[in-house]
Amino acid sequence: MNFFANMPRDPFADDPNDPASFLEEEDTVEPLSPEERAAVEHDLKLVQEFARVLGPRGVDGVFFFCEDCGEDHFYEWDIMAANMRSTLGNELAPVHEPGAQPDPSRYVPWDYALGYLDGLEGR
Repeated sequence: MNFFANMPRDPFADDPNDPASFLEEEDTVEPLSPEERAAVEHDLKLVQEFARVLGPRGVDGVFFFCEDCGEDHFYEWDIMAANMRSTLGNELAPVHEPGAQPDPSRYVPWDYALGYLDGLEGR
């Protein structure tokens, strides 16, 4: 499922007075090293497996604690996968809005999801 396929058209597309035209260009993304690429490809496969195994069990995604703001950030499986695909394509991750008031009980830490898979595989 492509989360961004059904995004509405940019209301300022082709508008010479687009407010974003006054912003500075974002930094270009440096290409990944072979080791970084392999790590992201591995994590993408994990996210796809997490979604396949944990999604039907009511887990919508993962959360990470943000050191900067001191809060948990919640990411749905599709958003995680889209961000990783962007990274693999040497692109900036698309801007996305978090789910409205995510239910924290439906998200798990990355290590929990990884441990769950390990337990299923008898590692």
